[in-house]
Amino acid sequence: MRKLIFLFMIVCSIQLQAQTIGKWMGLPPVPVEMPAFGNMKNVEGKTFTSAQLLTSSVFNIENFNPKVDTRELQFHSLTWQKATVSDGIVTTDHAGNTPAIVISAVYAANPQWMSGKLEFNFYGDAEVYVDGEKKITYTGHNGAEAVKRDCPLEWVPGKHVIIVKSLANGDNNKLFSASYTANADFTEAPVTFTLSPERGKNILDVLNGKRVERIQISPSGKYLLMAEAEIIKGKSSRMTNVYRLADKEIVYTFYGNDASNLTWIPGQDKLSFLLKEGNGNSLYTYDIENQKQERLFKADQNISSYSWSPDRTYLVYYKTENYSDKDWELRKLDGIEDRQAYYRNRYFLCKYDLATGIHTRMTWGNLTTSMMDISHNGDYILVSTGKPDYNEYPYRKQSVYLLNARTLEVDTLWENRLQGIQCSFSPDDSKLLISGSADAFGKTGINIAKGQIVNGYDTQLFIYDLKTKEVTPITRDFNPNVTNYVWHKDGNIYIVAEDTDYVHLFRYGQDGKITRINCPGDLVQRLSLAQNGNTGMYTASDASYPTRVYTLDLTDLKAQEWANPQGEQYQNIVFGQVKDWDYVYKKGTTIDGRYYLPADFDPNKKYPMIVYYYGGTSPVERTFGGRWPFNLYAANGYVVYVMQPSGSTGFGQEFSARHQNNWCKTTADEIIACTKAFLKAHPFVDPKRVGCMGASYGGFTTMYLQTRTDIFACAISHAGISSISSYWGEGYWGYSYSTNASGHSFPWNRKDIYVDQSPLFNADKVNTPILLLHGTADVNVPTGESIQFYTALKLLGKDAELVLIKNADHAVVDYNQRIIWGNTIMAYFAKYLKGEPAWWENMYKDKNL
Repeated sequence: MRKLIFLFMIVCSIQLQAQTIGKWMGLPPVPVEMPAFGNMKNVEGKTFTSAQLLTSSVFNIENFNPKVDTRELQFHSLTWQKATVSDGIVTTDHAGNTPAIVISAVYAANPQWMSGKLEFNFYGDAEVYVDGEKKITYTGHNGAEAVKRDCPLEWVPGKHVIIVKSLANGDNNKLFSASYTANADFTEAPVTFTLSPERGKNILDVLNGKRVERIQISPSGKYLLMAEAEIIKGKSSRMTNVYRLADKEIVYTFYGNDASNLTWIPGQDKLSFLLKEGNGNSLYTYDIENQKQERLFKADQNISSYSWSPDRTYLVYYKTENYSDKDWELRKLDGIEDRQAYYRNRYFLCKYDLATGIHTRMTWGNLTTSMMDISHNGDYILVSTGKPDYNEYPYRKQSVYLLNARTLEVDTLWENRLQGIQCSFSPDDSKLLISGSADAFGKTGINIAKGQIVNGYDTQLFIYDLKTKEVTPITRDFNPNVTNYVWHKDGNIYIVAEDTDYVHLFRYGQDGKITRINCPGDLVQRLSLAQNGNTGMYTASDASYPTRVYTLDLTDLKAQEWANPQGEQYQNIVFGQVKDWDYVYKKGTTIDGRYYLPADFDPNKKYPMIVYYYGGTSPVERTFGGRWPFNLYAANGYVVYVMQPSGSTGFGQEFSARHQNNWCKTTADEIIACTKAFLKAHPFVDPKRVGCMGASYGGFTTMYLQTRTDIFACAISHAGISSISSYWGEGYWGYSYSTNASGHSFPWNRKDIYVDQSPLFNADKVNTPILLLHGTADVNVPTGESIQFYTALKLLGKDAELVLIKNADHAVVDYNQRIIWGNTIMAYFAKYLKGEPAWWENMYKDKNL
């Protein structure tokens, strides 16, 4: 008797776990016909059967976008409607003897990783697709009784689309029924079936979709050259379109990468480009207005890329000379940089005269010569050379020259400069617009506190008069960090600059004042101005929206959206709010911050939180996607708090100079204080479920924080630095980066920095579970930085995990690795911040080695 009761309880438990999927949507039936000669035997002696209509009638199901009362984008005339469901069975009103394909769809939403199965009862032939992947093919149905088929599932958190393709033959209006049963460990994990396509952002949204790679407006401002890419499952296709700005009509298209170096010819609405022909490259031009194409030279073996002279009389290109030893057993390094694969390459300038067809070598020597700009009359070229000098801080010297393009005579503007600069000509060629560090011209551009050292990554602008040699700093009192600039023909300088965690547009007017251009976009990415017109184009994204393209009127500075390339992709994706939250850490120091909320945020609930920072010398901008997509983390049910500690650019020279000789000593205090204050001010965050993460210098910050505090429930460090001294000596750019992180300080004279502030030497203080991620081919921060910290933590009996990414450099770029890497981060946080270890344990099963 007890056994019978026990069995009855088990059966009831299983029945309770089964969740009937009671609502579906569908497309109208699509009649299909038997093929011609279907009754003829093929080479295998088989005739075509009606069951084969199911598998031979193919739809592009993986690209379906089911939504009730909405036309399926793959078709012109089919609209999704609510399906008829009776007692859990999906039925069709298709009648008659002609077979038809019926497509049915539903969405499943699960907030945590889970496993289970879909159970189908088919009343006819059918296929089942989950997230575009075929899971079941059932054919050969005979009779009216239902046939059961199961579909095992392992679902990452998010929303999943289930599509059933049924073959209706008119004899029976029943198609199928379906239910979901969770595996034993996930009976409490909620799964909701819905007809709504609305969802949060997922990792595939980050990696796939359309991208604007380049914009260039024509000299008159009438046309736009826009390079566009579309990524589908990691495969990228490219085309470059020429649009007429006024009506957005495409007037010319280049497909793929066959045409290279596409650019507008100076002063003309004509394009030029290279095509591979024979053993070289041919240069073509295309006149947009007259629709005329012309070849300027054929199969040239010297030119693989080029720049036009503004007067259109010659091209400048580079000649490469490689002095590397291809096969070597032992090799003596000729300097610190000689470990770098490209260090022994040298690049020199050459000229191709369009009138005579002659190639001329313009520069020679043992140092690479780089072209900065060409004067508007074509007479002069600004060139520079650089070389290491280990005897004087910051260990590299630059020389800048004025090269006469006609005679090849050289005037030296600066020789053996200690601070590198970039120069371009003013519209009348009488001045130079120069970008560089605040100390590029001594103290004239410096605006820092006493005792501070300039942060060389905080870029400033100067105007240099070629006649008087007078230098005017124009951004000394301008806090944003300059990233791009154009001195336009209208006399104004247009500036793109990091402005706290935004990137904004500014204009330096002829009155000597810099004003912000109030135009849409949190993060301006690309800027192009018409050479001879008053129109500009720029691209920008927001914290919760991908890149859009805008026009900018240079007269009234009004901007207007011109294109929304990813609008279709994001029409059903919802985002939570992004809110600013700044914290006054102490007098004179406000730590800028923002936080992301889940789309279904409820202030009465308690949420886990992820704290993100860099801690290095760049702000964590309001990037929409990228490697650290904050709105993806919010879509997984986390509050995400992002802050900008001291040392970052975009907040003024004094703030960025705090990065020097600090190595997180101040930064860590700020992060800890800000996190505590945020938790106190926001009761919807559970203080016991707060994690943190960062990468590169931010990975170092993560490691170092765990030696200073126990407020975090877990931590993730990607490509982090554990020993400042080993990074300083081993990383490709370790010692050169340190000129801006530890100026004039070395392992032998600042043990307090290189040892005392290195996480490795404080590993015994770590009590927080930590995940270390690192690429095995990282030349920036060598993989050993994570390995040695992992070794120390393991020997100390700490909770530490190390996941290596095969052949990845400093960033993970491979499509499939990006998915696994991103899921690893989410699975680790789910384990420690949500108490849901299943995802992590499924990805990284214990080997019991």
